[in-house]
Amino acid sequence: MTDHRVTVETAGRTATVRFDRADRANCFTEPALDDLVVALEAAAATPPVSVVRLEMAGRHFCAGWDTREFGRLADGSAAEIEAALAANDDRLDRIRHLPVPVVAAVRGRVAGFGAGLLASLHLPVAADDASLTLPEVGFGISPAGVLHALLQRLPRTAVNLLVLSGDVADADDLLRWGLVATVRPAELLDGEVTRLVDRLAAHPGDVVRTIAAATRAVAEQGTAAAAYAAAAHSILHGQREETS
Repeated sequence: MTDHRVTVETAGRTATVRFDRADRANCFTEPALDDLVVALEAAAATPPVSVVRLEMAGRHFCAGWDTREFGRLADGSAAEIEAALAANDDRLDRIRHLPVPVVAAVRGRVAGFGAGLLASLHLPVAADDASLTLPEVGFGISPAGVLHALLQRLPRTAVNLLVLSGDVADADDLLRWGLVATVRPAELLDGEVTRLVDRLAAHPGDVVRTIAAATRAVAEQGTAAAAYAAAAHSILHGQREETS
């Protein structure tokens, strides 16, 4: 019996994945994370989908990892705990490597593991009331994969402030650090996400996929080679379409 719900709907080039564990502020367990990742992968693989909209139910984006799971983790050896944490980060990496962009509304609280999920998305849009905190230090726990994810994206001093103090970052901080694409008033958030999704879906799906793959490859490889290859592919493909 699961205590979460994940649904997928498709309409043209857009797929909407909805995750609902709102009664626990969308905090995750391994089964819940598995179900979300599988749903996102299935949505992204469905022709002719070229953009995925992720909706997190309720008032909060994600309150982190379910603290009720910590006791179970503590029953294992250090090696078993490390393997479990690494497996969860691998699941987030599968989101980063989806062939189409994921657009999401970020409202309310983002905490702990939720920051790792946020950093895995391609185009998150934040409400002006959104906030982020890494409360692990207050539980006597050192952050795991989220520490690595944030250090790749944020200035080290900002990460140190978050992980050592447990201070709360506001939406303007998230925008300044590049964790969200833009910030909008809370009452306009869903409309802005819809506008962005519709704009992406209006472009040819193969071009969106090509650009998404090139962006990921350039970021990972640190060279422009993937951008050259993607541009050449799209130019040749466009010419073939014009002459066919």
